[in-house]
Amino acid sequence: MIKLKEILNEAGFAIGGSPSGYYGGMNTPKSTSSYPRTKYSSQEAKKFVEKDVVQMGKIMNKASQQSIKIMIDGVKGGRYDAMDLIRGIQTGRIKDTSKGIRPFLGVLWSKVEKRFRSYLGGKKTRKSR
Repeated sequence: MIKLKEILNEAGFAIGGSPSGYYGGMNTPKSTSSYPRTKYSSQEAKKFVEKDVVQMGKIMNKASQQSIKIMIDGVKGGRYDAMDLIRGIQTGRIKDTSKGIRPFLGVLWSKVEKRFRSYLGGKKTRKSR
């Protein structure tokens, strides 16, 4: 299973950072050490935040697994090939979704592509139709 932390680290997501690395950004995420760390407003707030962050992580993991399933099913089912999927992620109509989805999907595909290449016959290029 793909861990969300690995995906976000590869994309360059960090507190105060921005997605980078997949579509021409810098390969190193911005350091969070330059930002001053403030205290939580209360110990109770800290507990609630930590609980909510764990819950959000679980939701993101499920969403990434579902996205990967859609990608694999589309390629294996012959609806499109891997190159079509890459083109759709890079230039497709994603404007209806929130900011950062395009790099996030790109990172998911790059993770899957490494394992999926054996199904493609070791090829990166488009299969002849």
